[in-house]
Amino acid sequence: MQVLLPPPLRELLNALEKLPGIGPRSAMRIAQFLLKKPDSLAEIQAALGAVAQTIRSCPVCGFWTDKSDACDLCTDDDRSEPALCVVKEPSDVLAIERSQAFRGRYHVLGGVLDPLSGVGEKDLRLAQLWERLRHESYEELILALGTSPEAETTAYYIARQLADWHGRITRFASGIPVGSDLEYIDPLTLSRSLRERQPLTI
Repeated sequence: MQVLLPPPLRELLNALEKLPGIGPRSAMRIAQFLLKKPDSLAEIQAALGAVAQTIRSCPVCGFWTDKSDACDLCTDDDRSEPALCVVKEPSDVLAIERSQAFRGRYHVLGGVLDPLSGVGEKDLRLAQLWERLRHESYEELILALGTSPEAETTAYYIARQLADWHGRITRFASGIPVGSDLEYIDPLTLSRSLRERQPLTI
């Protein structure tokens, strides 16, 4: 029982249990490992401190950066494909980059519309997306939000809002399992789905 543990250890376990996929048993295993490996504990502590102090969302695309202005993806002049790829989370950017099939720009929404969980338009980076499409020149908007019901709803919402936009609105081709997040899709499947992307009709 946690009541038998010293308060700092109880606090560590409670903090670990707040992480996705970590329950009481996993939290205890992690804590035991860290207590047996003081060097690892110090290394993780230093890394967490550095992340807390320096990592933020890029003000342009929403990807992670340690810069105060645009991230490396946004300032890379070699990314010449005239397309903007909209994704759910920064980890989705990494998944698409592993596929090596896209050389355009990204826009991270920070989630998808989910009324049952209280996530609405103002909770996502949709206003920034509308602003980018007004002021930046793209020929195509790729909606790469996954295949969950909430992702589908978000994709169609964006498409309806942009009904008068001049460019093409596309989505990944079939091949991605229903309900899957992009970060769990292998690079080959992701590359093929991106190359064979299809128009999104509303």
